[in-house]
Amino acid sequence: MAAYTPSAELGRVMTVNDFFVKPGNRWKGVGRELAIRLVEECKRVNIDEIGLEVFQNNKTAASSGRSIGFKPTDRFLFRQKLEQTTSRNPTL
Repeated sequence: MAAYTPSAELGRVMTVNDFFVKPGNRWKGVGRELAIRLVEECKRVNIDEIGLEVFQNNKTAASSGRSIGFKPTDRFLFRQKLEQTTSRNPTL
């Protein structure tokens, strides 16, 4: 999942939270090609920065991101799990 958000500090930012390649397509350059295309498309629509969320223990994803120009940042992701008080599938 990717989301575009304007930021007063960073400009136009695209954040990629979930980036998956099917197991049968891994180690074939598919993820790398998709990431390169994402960067190209973001440049085309004048995005200033792309944030790529990667779990700390996912060394493969981190290495791949670094290989195409992504760098670790000084930002830290905070989370809070919330108790669900209603059904996750509300009827519209």
